[in-house]
Amino acid sequence: MNAEQRRDKILDLLQSHPEPLSGNELAKIFEVTRQIIVQDIAILRASGKDIIATAQGYMIKKPFPVCTKQIAVCHDERDTQEELLTFVECGCKVIDVIVEHPLYGELRGMLMLSNSQDVDTFLNAVNRHKANLLSRLTNGVHIHTVEAINFDCISRAEKLLKEKGFLLE
Repeated sequence: MNAEQRRDKILDLLQSHPEPLSGNELAKIFEVTRQIIVQDIAILRASGKDIIATAQGYMIKKPFPVCTKQIAVCHDERDTQEELLTFVECGCKVIDVIVEHPLYGELRGMLMLSNSQDVDTFLNAVNRHKANLLSRLTNGVHIHTVEAINFDCISRAEKLLKEKGFLLE
């Protein structure tokens, strides 16, 4: 199989798979290195394919009717789990986190958190890698893009975040 055929098959896999596929998983499937997969993904993206990278792996952004909103919040790091669980327990998918950096402008991290297991996996990775959250750069102020099947889910999350003192208005 040549590189172009492999990229076509990568696209087919990503389009048919409901969950993200990691670079390591794809490398095993195609019997190449993870670095080859990273290059393939970069080439596919450059050709206009809407592939996003998440902490769980690669996926195609699938169009379906959803409600989307950006929500500004502020809290310290110890409240991160409670904030993220509030979103997912209300039926929201946390797409990303955005901070405004004085030097670099907007910094965005893809999250793609849909449920409590995703939240746990993300926070375990933060701890395992001893990583700093982007919100540390802005004293806890950050924005999340969230999606839900309707605005009621988003409104419910905003109400709870306000009650917890996290919502910026």
